[in-house]
Amino acid sequence: MRTVRTAALVAVATAAVALAGSPASAAATAYNTRSVFLDGNPMLSDPDACTSRTISLAAGRYTWSQVIGSLHDPSRDIDLAAGTYTWTDCMRAWDGYYEQKSSLSKPGSATAVLNDPRELHFTPGTRTFGSLLDPHF
Repeated sequence: MRTVRTAALVAVATAAVALAGSPASAAATAYNTRSVFLDGNPMLSDPDACTSRTISLAAGRYTWSQVIGSLHDPSRDIDLAAGTYTWTDCMRAWDGYYEQKSSLSKPGSATAVLNDPRELHFTPGTRTFGSLLDPHF
């Protein structure tokens, strides 16, 4: 009987140590993306392709990255206050190239922007673009 109790206590103690040493889960990465056909021949008269969503964010530091397919660049770290944001990503056509713009706006705060300074050139096809927010907590 004493062996059974000892084994039970060891099992409980082992489980408690294992749980105490487990890391807390990190908050999930959020995405705001859209797939759109780009004809590869952009003209200034083409309409912007945009996607927007409302998102509630916790206060903290995030890495904000633009997304084009599997590429996540450019990126910046940004400190955000808790609140509800409007998150918008657009692909704008210029004569001969595309430009990607991202913004986060919260009432009562300045709008944060993330712009890709490169002139983007694509062959015709469907592309997924947008941005992601990766929390540091």
